[in-house]
Amino acid sequence: MKNELVHQIKNDFFTNTLIVAENLEVPHKVLMNTVKATLEKVEKQGHDRAIVFFESSFTNKQGRTYPMYEMNEDAYMLLAMQLSQYEKAFKVQTSIIKAFRSMAIALINQQNVSWIEARQNGKIARVAETDIIKDFVEYATNQGSQSAKLYYMNITKMTNKALEFMIQDKTGVPIRDLSTLDNLGFIMALDKRAGSAIEYGMAEKMHYKDIFHYAKAEVNKLADVLVFKPKLK
Repeated sequence: MKNELVHQIKNDFFTNTLIVAENLEVPHKVLMNTVKATLEKVEKQGHDRAIVFFESSFTNKQGRTYPMYEMNEDAYMLLAMQLSQYEKAFKVQTSIIKAFRSMAIALINQQNVSWIEARQNGKIARVAETDIIKDFVEYATNQGSQSAKLYYMNITKMTNKALEFMIQDKTGVPIRDLSTLDNLGFIMALDKRAGSAIEYGMAEKMHYKDIFHYAKAEVNKLADVLVFKPKLK
């Protein structure tokens, strides 16, 4: 399973630095330096299994082989935060995120029928208390927050609110049943963006309130990218 921007390797989807550099129209060597700087930050923060970069290689038209990095969606989103200075950054980010979403939805549609039915019936609950939010609650508490545990609820409300404005029926009314199969890709996208933003904020030692507002802005920005409003018949 693949498209021009994203491809499948084993059980995950990846883009790579060559694809990103070509679409940004920047030298691949320059982007590789940005990736290496990002990897240094990841290593200092501590290994996160959800963020996957691994070194690979490509051969150019002259037959020379050069290193490149493959990266999954979490890794790409982390890198994307460092690319805002490039002219085509937003356009490229939008295209690649949509490609990840398209691949994820296609894979979901191929999943075991019983799993899909269970998810549609609400038997598989959405897990709100992620490790990232848990770390953030501790982070906020250490900075003096007296109600940091409310972030478990507030972050979930934040992504749900964005989804309500993103996914609408043919009359323009927001769909509030967020557990349906059609909406799984949107849920995963916003959850991942919120988590990546929170991790980035903690790594940069931002104030916990600023991190929450930053995550909210990132989620809403992604919601604008993925917005789906069917045409009225």
